[in-house]
Amino acid sequence: MSATLDNWRTTPHNIWAFHNIEKLIPVHTIPRPDKSSPLRINRKSFDNFNIQSGDTKLDLPAFLIHTNTDGFVILHKGEVAYEYYANDNNASSKHIMMSMSKSVTGLVAGILSSQGKLDLSAQVKKYVPSASNIYDGVTVQELLDMRSGVKSEDDRHDYRAAAGWNPLKGDEEAKTLHSFIEKLDAEIDETKGFRYSSVNTDLLGWVLEAATGQKLADLISELLWRPMGAESDSMITVDAEGLARAAGGMCATVRDIARIGQLLADGGRDVVPKSWIKDMLHGGSTEAWSKGTFAAFFKGVFGGEATAYRDCWYSADVNENGKESVLMAVGIFGQQLMIDLEHDIVMAKTSSMEMPMHAQKARLQTEAFREVRRVLLG
Repeated sequence: MSATLDNWRTTPHNIWAFHNIEKLIPVHTIPRPDKSSPLRINRKSFDNFNIQSGDTKLDLPAFLIHTNTDGFVILHKGEVAYEYYANDNNASSKHIMMSMSKSVTGLVAGILSSQGKLDLSAQVKKYVPSASNIYDGVTVQELLDMRSGVKSEDDRHDYRAAAGWNPLKGDEEAKTLHSFIEKLDAEIDETKGFRYSSVNTDLLGWVLEAATGQKLADLISELLWRPMGAESDSMITVDAEGLARAAGGMCATVRDIARIGQLLADGGRDVVPKSWIKDMLHGGSTEAWSKGTFAAFFKGVFGGEATAYRDCWYSADVNENGKESVLMAVGIFGQQLMIDLEHDIVMAKTSSMEMPMHAQKARLQTEAFREVRRVLLG
């Protein structure tokens, strides 16, 4: 095995590591139900799929290779229209979701809120009094929307080491996520505009555990994974004390990732409240997004000008009729879940790209979703 904590996110080591995370980092299992909801198969032809990458035309297989795809599932009206695996992945491979994990955490928060177990308007310190003073006055909803004002600490070695994602060098002040969040001294944007910072979601995971007295893995299983009929166990990485990496540590099969999308396309099926899905779609601030840290990088990636980030999900105006009916979960290295709620189309993709953030390939993935829609609806 060539992958280690030192190199597992770099090419070529990530190709193996991304679907063998449990061999590198401690995990908690997220159990599936005793009986899953089978995915019906209704293969569709994508022979006329055609997108452009620079001067090169790509059919669907070429696109999947070009974007380092490990697993790929298209659902149309709840049926598998297309499925693909590469790099020793298969239908049972549990692939790291990276920041798509945030979107799952957001769904759990929405369910708990609907049950009266989580107050979104409450200050974070109601649930986690020991959180750093930089979170004074910050609400749970602001964590969900990346509007806490805390600027990104994502590239810090000590943050990743505290999460168990990097080896400890021995001189880190914080050796667990709890400790890192308690000691965090980051720059603050007082306007509380959109500032993407993964530590917000790791703190959100801690809030959910504090509010319920349950581990995040158990909450995901009880509130989402089992009710939606997942076909496989999933898992989430944890630090040395067992706190889940809510911001990026979840690992699941691409089929079950697609099931999350189908659950939302089905209106939540009494698992995710319809009101929460509506809030994910329409509750975000496009103004905050346009002035935020991702606007320049993602310009043109998600289509129209209605892009927003709400409840740990992206929403975008990418439909020809201008309706905001597309939700997206996105993770570094090419993880992507796109859902057209209006037309009941889901595209789930796991990948092992060479670079964490690759604007050209990110745009290509979203263009591929538009082309999938064209083929299916044509």
